[in-house]
Amino acid sequence: MSAPAATGTSTRTGRGLWWLSPAGLLGVLIPTTVLLTGLLSDAVFRLQYRTPKSVTTETLLLVAVACLVLAGAATLAAGLARGGGTPLLLDRGVRPQLRSAARVLFWATVVGYTAFYVAGFARGLRPAQVLEILISQDNYGVSLRDYFGGVPGLTTLTQCGIAFVVVATYVLRREHDRRLAAQVVVVLLLTLLRSYVNNERLALIEVAIPAIVVLAMTARNDRRRSRRVAARFGPLALAPLLFLLFAVFEYSRSWQYFESRTDLSFLEFMVVRFAGYYATAYNNGQLQLLYADFPGRLPRDSLQAFWEAPVIAQLGLYDRLSAPVPTASDSILEQFGNPEFNNPGGVTTPFVDFGPVGGLLFMAVLGAVLGLLYRRFVDGEVVGALLYPVAFTGLLDLPRYLYWTQGRVTPALAGLLAVAYVIVRAERRERSRAAAHRRSLGQRVVAPTGGSPG
Repeated sequence: MSAPAATGTSTRTGRGLWWLSPAGLLGVLIPTTVLLTGLLSDAVFRLQYRTPKSVTTETLLLVAVACLVLAGAATLAAGLARGGGTPLLLDRGVRPQLRSAARVLFWATVVGYTAFYVAGFARGLRPAQVLEILISQDNYGVSLRDYFGGVPGLTTLTQCGIAFVVVATYVLRREHDRRLAAQVVVVLLLTLLRSYVNNERLALIEVAIPAIVVLAMTARNDRRRSRRVAARFGPLALAPLLFLLFAVFEYSRSWQYFESRTDLSFLEFMVVRFAGYYATAYNNGQLQLLYADFPGRLPRDSLQAFWEAPVIAQLGLYDRLSAPVPTASDSILEQFGNPEFNNPGGVTTPFVDFGPVGGLLFMAVLGAVLGLLYRRFVDGEVVGALLYPVAFTGLLDLPRYLYWTQGRVTPALAGLLAVAYVIVRAERRERSRAAAHRRSLGQRVVAPTGGSPG
């Protein structure tokens, strides 16, 4: 391994990748999914998704306007952001703090997954059940979630895998480290198994996407032309890759069951199913707007991480402070939708919680934060470089749910903020020592050498 370079020299450049920016991604994702949802008829909703089409043109326009506000605020914040700050990467070598952070995050993740799987077997899960699902590839209607209930303070550490992969990817982009590469493979395999047996596809997505984002951004100025081209045209590979991942998981989750109950081919079924996750999310957002807002209701999903935080969740603080849920607002999907497609719709969530004006303000503030992080990410500044790859996952899933406010992402963000703090503190300490050394040299140069006055 090469030795770390001295502080102060960064590899930052000002140009990013259009598809990694909030405006660039939303400019493709939102019009496509909104238009698709608008074109699907009520008959298609009932036939393919077993739910009536409730979403209106007005709500789809609200989604478009809200995302336009978010993208505009992000673009404005990115343009006004000033440069500077501590660079994450140096011209030569890797900061020792990054290597140390990777080790800590890896073992934290391993502890979390050990607790996760041990808890499952302790609650009665048999290896034969897991093998049966893996061999039969039939996971529809089969839920092992009850076995994998959380162990307070331990299973939460599985989410440190997100932070680990971000840090490890930066390190591996600079130096060859077989042990670290093997650790990345271990985390990916642990996550893959969890996402499969626990029907938790998001667990794999939220680990893989940040790594892809880091690889793309660090490759945009690579010496190899092939890597620069790959980074620039990343969506051409990323979109089919996501669809392929979806199809692989959906094969066992639904196709094995519906194969004998549909006239569609496998590819047609997967396309319809994939579109359905977005279309029904907008549809569910409409249902939330109609039935989830009632007098005395406190904002919930937009502040989910707060309400699900330790102690607050144990105290049941939300249920104590918020008004009781009316009958019409209880089990909305069971009454008006299809629980199988349970994505609540991320864009409409702030409007359910805060109303029309509050929802737009929420999106504007969110856009400003994302824009600032993106600018710092492009510049290679430590906080943006560490946090934005995780934030990008939320942009990708915004039509389906509000990822950033879920409690599951809190451990990853906390871990990355801790890494950023350690790096910034070490950088400042090094600069202070360097400044003190320069002052010491200066005093020696100007020290008087003559004799005493006569």
